[in-house]
Amino acid sequence: MRYSINKGVIVQKMGNKTVIFDGEASVLYTFNETASFIFQKLKLGWELAEIEAAMVKRYGISPEKARADLSALLGDLSAKKIVLPASRTTTRPNK
Repeated sequence: MRYSINKGVIVQKMGNKTVIFDGEASVLYTFNETASFIFQKLKLGWELAEIEAAMVKRYGISPEKARADLSALLGDLSAKKIVLPASRTTTRPNK
């Protein structure tokens, strides 16, 4: 499954962190390095399984830990409507 970024948010990468401004809710979010890594992969249209594998490789964690962390972040981002499930017809841009 893929997710897309809500077009109503403003995203700025700052070093290894990501700052997101949700104009509708007037809220500013700051992501740490791990959340930024995940968010950038979501933005590129990566499948969840690809993101999990990349997390395992980058952070040296188990697939189960990667899946749990990814699921927790996606749940939070989805609840805040920062990310939305992408349509099944969306094509993936190049990595």
